[in-house]
This record gives sequence, C-alpha cells and structure tokens, in this order.
Amino acid sequence: MDWIIDGIIAILRALWLMVPMLIPNSAAVLFGGGTPVDFGKTMKDGTRYLGDGKTWRGLVGGTLSGITLGLIQVGIMTALDIPEWTYDPCILCTVLILFLLAFGSMFGDMLGSFIKRRIKIARGAKAPILDQYDFLIGTLLLVVPLQWSWFYANMLEGIYIVGFIGLIILIPFMHRAMNIIGFKMGKKDVPW
Repeated sequence: MDWIIDGIIAILRALWLMVPMLIPNSAAVLFGGGTPVDFGKTMKDGTRYLGDGKTWRGLVGGTLSGITLGLIQVGIMTALDIPEWTYDPCILCTVLILFLLAFGSMFGDMLGSFIKRRIKIARGAKAPILDQYDFLIGTLLLVVPLQWSWFYANMLEGIYIVGFIGLIILIPFMHRAMNIIGFKMGKKDVPW
C-alpha cells in the first residue's frame, strides 16, 4: 500500500515541478496578438513558417509566466520547508531550470506549428499526439542536454520515474481541459 501512496506523491511532485512547463502555452493565449514570430514570412512552397497564432507577445508572456509561477512555487515550498519540491538550492540554477521549462514549452509549441505547416495541417486543425506533446518534447530538447542532472534526479531516479510516467499519461487530459476553458473564454477558436 505504501508504494501506491509513494507513486501518487511522485505524480503530484512531477506535476508541481513541471507547472512552469504546463502553464506557458495557456498564458501565451492571454498575452498573444501582435507581431507573429515568423514576421509573416513564408517558405518556398508558400506556407508560413509558423503562422499568425505564434506571436512575440505570446512567446515572451508565456515564458515569463512560467518563470514567475515557478519562482512563486519556490517561495511557497521554501516557506513550507519542503526543499525537495523546489528546483535547486542555487537561485541562478533555479532560474535557468525555470527558463528552460517555460521557454522549452513555447519552443515545442512553435516546433509543433512548424511541423503542422509542413504537412499542410491548417491552423487550429487537430494533430493528435503532436498537439498534446509538442510542448513536452520542446522542453525535453532543452532540459535534457542542458540540465540533465536535475532532470534525472527529479524525473527518472527511483520512484520519480512513476511521477514522470504519470505526467506523460495526464498531459492529454490537462491539454484538453485547458483548451475547453480557453474556448469557453473566447480565447481559442476551437476546443482542442
């Protein structure tokens, strides 16, 4: 029975530590608008690199939201004296980890849009798996090589692997819920 409780705690911990990765894309919708990241440029085949949905305001706002929320989390867990639910004792290392999680999420979302444009999937159209995991992939592309020791110690070592697997399983459900909320708020054109 203890292993079940340990597994649930590991999943909750993984979700907590990855909030700075989970929040930027939703925050980007709130901050978005303005100049597209690709500046309206097209490839030789006439398709946009990313499209109008990926803007500089969304990129910066989403990234800063993830970092800010991560710093708030550190403050909460430090006040509660639960250091294993924070990022790193070194504040600069913490900020770097938070940046990689938040910007990695935005990078993954843009990478997903780039891929969708290349395979002629229209903006807002469904792309199963890619839509749900692009931000995780982008984050892993940055965190794994640049903060491997942190990632290994917090997502793969011991019982924490259960937390990471749980996170992977829960992402599509969280993604869907956030998209429905964004749609109902009038911030998204489609609920997926």
